[in-house]
Amino acid sequence: MDHLSTSGAGNGVDVGVFREPQNGFDRRPEYGLAEFDVKQRFVASSVWQLPYGRSGSSGNSVAHYVFGGWEFSPIITLQQGLGLTINQAGLLSIGGERRSRPNRIANGNLSSSEQTVDRFFNTDAFVILQTNPALAGFVPNQAFGNSGPGVIRGPNLINVDFNLSKTFQITERNSLQFRAEFFNAFNRANFGVPGITAGAGFGQIVSTATEARIIQFGLKYRF
Repeated sequence: MDHLSTSGAGNGVDVGVFREPQNGFDRRPEYGLAEFDVKQRFVASSVWQLPYGRSGSSGNSVAHYVFGGWEFSPIITLQQGLGLTINQAGLLSIGGERRSRPNRIANGNLSSSEQTVDRFFNTDAFVILQTNPALAGFVPNQAFGNSGPGVIRGPNLINVDFNLSKTFQITERNSLQFRAEFFNAFNRANFGVPGITAGAGFGQIVSTATEARIIQFGLKYRF
């Protein structure tokens, strides 16, 4: 397999590192979702021109200037979350680029109604391996957790960008176009991936995957 665990560059980025499995003698537990896996993604774009006041048509010129020349161009993106691999801090040294994973005792995924930025998945579903017999999570002679790669799905993404423009035809060859461009038009909070390493910030989201709404205007003269 090309990629066996979470990239050091972050989820969704395949940089070809950390290829070593937890246990080099047992690769079966390494089969799972790649960190850049997106199960479902839908992107649609269109251009709609208001069918009024076309060149050469007859009618009231004032109405043509008001209602003609409009163009609306949306881009809609719907995407399911990335596959996330739960890791634990270096409590155990297993050598090389290997990343130790905890034991998984429950599914770990929460329903959308239960997910919050402070607890995006069920952190109690993962038990950190311990080397101290007095601590919970200690299993004699166990160095590799049973939690596999990509067992949690990250936040989904819904984004709408669109352009609204109006062209004023001055002469046959000259025109003036006013453009208003909206990015993340509905100002939706598309969250980044939660903390996937057991410890401080585990299961918490502290970043967004897209910027807040951005609006920009432009004026273009064509000749």
